[in-house]
Amino acid sequence: MTFEPIHELVGSAALRFPGHVAVECPQGSLTYAELDERAERIAGALRAAGAGAGDFVPVLARDRREVIAAVLGILRVGGAFVPLDLAAPPGRLEDMIADVAPRWAVVGSEPDTVAAQVLAEAAPGVRTVTADGSSPVVAQAPHRGSPDDPCYVFFTSGSTGRPKGIVGRLGSVDPYIRWEAELLGVTAGWRVGNLVSPSFDAFLRDVFLPLSVGGTVVVPPSDTVLDPAALARWTDEQGIDLVHCVPTLFRALADAALTSDLTLSSLRCVALSGELLAPAEAGRWFGRFGDRIRLLNLYGPSETTMTKTFRFITRRDTERSCLPVGSPMPDTEVLLLDERGRPVGPGAVGEIHLRTPHRSLGYLGLPEETARVFVPNPLTGDPDDIVYRTGDYGRLLEDGALEFLGRKDHQVKLGGVRVELTGVETVLRTHPAVAEAAVSVVNDDDAPYLCAHLELSPDAADTDPELLHTALSDHLRTQLPARAVPAVFTAVAELPRTISGKIDRAALPTPVRRTVTATAGGEPQTPTERTLAELWLGILPVGRVGLSDDFFASGGTSLLVVELLSRVNRAFGVSVPLRAFLQSPTITTLAEAVERELLAAEAPLDDLLAI
Repeated sequence: MTFEPIHELVGSAALRFPGHVAVECPQGSLTYAELDERAERIAGALRAAGAGAGDFVPVLARDRREVIAAVLGILRVGGAFVPLDLAAPPGRLEDMIADVAPRWAVVGSEPDTVAAQVLAEAAPGVRTVTADGSSPVVAQAPHRGSPDDPCYVFFTSGSTGRPKGIVGRLGSVDPYIRWEAELLGVTAGWRVGNLVSPSFDAFLRDVFLPLSVGGTVVVPPSDTVLDPAALARWTDEQGIDLVHCVPTLFRALADAALTSDLTLSSLRCVALSGELLAPAEAGRWFGRFGDRIRLLNLYGPSETTMTKTFRFITRRDTERSCLPVGSPMPDTEVLLLDERGRPVGPGAVGEIHLRTPHRSLGYLGLPEETARVFVPNPLTGDPDDIVYRTGDYGRLLEDGALEFLGRKDHQVKLGGVRVELTGVETVLRTHPAVAEAAVSVVNDDDAPYLCAHLELSPDAADTDPELLHTALSDHLRTQLPARAVPAVFTAVAELPRTISGKIDRAALPTPVRRTVTATAGGEPQTPTERTLAELWLGILPVGRVGLSDDFFASGGTSLLVVELLSRVNRAFGVSVPLRAFLQSPTITTLAEAVERELLAAEAPLDDLLAI
């Protein structure tokens, strides 16, 4: 496939479809002509400020129109964009900016205290360009990129607790985008939902796929993604053709759609990645929508640029114990190797190695880490034949499809977000109450969570467990994303160790639900409250719940809110508005909302509870 820089593909679409809507979000919309002009103004301002080829330029804006225009403007001057989520902990943002060491940054048009603070702390001399497109157009020859140019940095969890930047290769983006457009038949007029933050590499698919063909990037209101019923309605009302999402979000969307009269008449495909999808969930989808809305299973680490294997899920697949992640996309080869680097036979388990020319450029400022995972092909020994060691286990099925079986190291994925367990442990050890820590993942039904086993320092040995839980959670949230904060902290007299003195993770105590010594508001009493308490306890690692206990203080996260409301929808047949729950995330508020919705729907509560 001939190399064509992705921003030039978007530029070509702008010439063909100047009046089409390119980006549509709650703040407004931009046509292709408007987006193209705004990107050119940002590029001109960056050139005038001295930015050019090879420069890393963070983007700190909340308006998705400004983020996308900034991304295109940075690419036009040959720079690498670094999109950051201003909702992340300030300390984490400062670490990412410090690693990039930028001299320029693009900021939103609205004054933002978070952006100003983190730039002042991490890059005090940075020059800023505003993304509103108010800069004058500067006529200059466009930069012509080459395939090996860096073009972006996305951050993932690091083993030290600091985020680790993955540097994207310009020549690896357009082959994937063109491949998916051809696979799905995406053309001008398609409306693609953007459900992920710009700080995740899945953002590349959501944005560049529609913009390369004359389609529209459609961004929902900020609270819609966490509200299953609202997300299903938005998908239906906005005529969305395609969404990319993690299975956790798909499950909630499916539950809301299946218990409503929504037809999702425009939706053609849901592309899933980041987690395993249960066959039963796909089966329920087919039972309602048949084969009209395709389910596409995708697999591929960020280090190899988005996706590298794919499979359209079939009804027959739903009879399997695990859904396959499919076959390699063009120019990609999957190698399954044993510990000695030898191929394993069909049906045998091996570590997944990916051989592709469309990989990333490795980790920012970490050459040894890059060399550890990008290695010469063990089958050829050729130093120029590089493969990526994924750290994932898999096996080939009888039909040649790849089945993903999980990680081999201390990395896990929660809600599609990669979490480095050793990184969480590193940050825990910086708290004065913690002498040693070991973090594990508990696969509790559909809601896995993290558990931290702790050796406490002598001064903290008698600390109240609830006070300790609050202190450690607050400490971690200043440096790590919410999904990397353990839901349970368990103190042990001594962590198990191997004969060499290392922590023996296989011998860690079986994680238990958090013991809650006191609950707020009394015990659930009514049938609705008791049913909701069972749902609550089914996804949170606590042993008791009171009417006034706070969902988030009990270990809840944003994705678990989605899961809870999805289960409420399934149990009662009604959709509780997300905003009502977030204003007071308690059993009392949830019960009132459920009964209000049941009354409005004139549903027989006693019959529902009996079922």
